[in-house]
Amino acid sequence: MRITTLVRAPLTAIEMGSDGVLWPLWVRLSGAHFGPGLRVIGRPVLRVGVGGVLVGGSRVCLVSRRFANPLVVSRPCTFTVSRGGALEIGSECGFSGTVIVARERVTIGDRVLVGANSTIVDTDFHPLRAAVRLEHPTRGARTAPVVIEDDVFIGMGVTVLKGSHLGHGCVVGAGAVVSGTFPPGAIVAGNPARVVRILSFESLGKPEGLR
Repeated sequence: MRITTLVRAPLTAIEMGSDGVLWPLWVRLSGAHFGPGLRVIGRPVLRVGVGGVLVGGSRVCLVSRRFANPLVVSRPCTFTVSRGGALEIGSECGFSGTVIVARERVTIGDRVLVGANSTIVDTDFHPLRAAVRLEHPTRGARTAPVVIEDDVFIGMGVTVLKGSHLGHGCVVGAGAVVSGTFPPGAIVAGNPARVVRILSFESLGKPEGLR
């Protein structure tokens, strides 16, 4: 057995215990509600405002530990739901160092995978006009719901902006900045993101009953 394995053994045991018991409890105490099979690797940051809703389906995975992902997670999964906002996540989704801000609503379908250190927001955070920002730095910022349908794959370092809608089975290239509506099966990339090609319907792997 390698000496590094022996040295890390106590730390590994602590991490496994935290991942299996402490961090799932932390998620529940933060006001989030997930279905059975939740996996929490490292401590996420969850903020739910008064009247806000953060719900997820079964077998969701949140990765917040730096080296738990070979791409290296630079920050914990951080989900912020504003007062009266909603973040709805489907089943069998995976997030690594993902930041999501739902001031109004962010809806994520089933089997969605979000690559390391990506960001999803439904708000501009600040008003566009300088005069309005001088009156108040955040009041009047535009918001619009974000919808990410089933089986979408979002690459590492992607930013999804307010009002975006990614159709079933979309693939988003690494580092893309997404704004707008994209059809099912679209491969999108770039800043701003554009459709590169459309996957064939058969390659989407859409369950037979949903066709």
